[in-house]
Amino acid sequence: MMKLRWTSDGVKESDVAPDDKVVIGQTHGADDAEAVLIGYLLGVEALRAGKEALMWLTKDGIHIATEGYVDELAVPGAPSIKDLHAEYVEKGGRFFACPVCVKTRGLESAAWVQGAEVKGAPSLYEFTAGGALVFNY
Repeated sequence: MMKLRWTSDGVKESDVAPDDKVVIGQTHGADDAEAVLIGYLLGVEALRAGKEALMWLTKDGIHIATEGYVDELAVPGAPSIKDLHAEYVEKGGRFFACPVCVKTRGLESAAWVQGAEVKGAPSLYEFTAGGALVFNY
């Protein structure tokens, strides 16, 4: 939770900058590999900059948090999605897969990648408490 305090000149300060957390809303999978690529580029760069990164996966985007799914995704002439995924996971990137989307796609017993959890909007709101940068793909 963000803590606010007042400075001597009456300006509010917080212990957490509103851009220390990044949420990447990902709705695509194999149907749009370029959108997946851009989401991973943003996530990896956020982690490299010392920020917390969370991919909020909905619709077909939930597939990217299942074991082996990104291995076959590629955009010609672009960085490897598989390598970006590995770096994202290695650096502590997280995934929240929408429970409704998981259920409607029959993935309740899927093998999830490290850092992935089936969590809904309340968990997303908890993560973004105090502010976050949000990108959608």
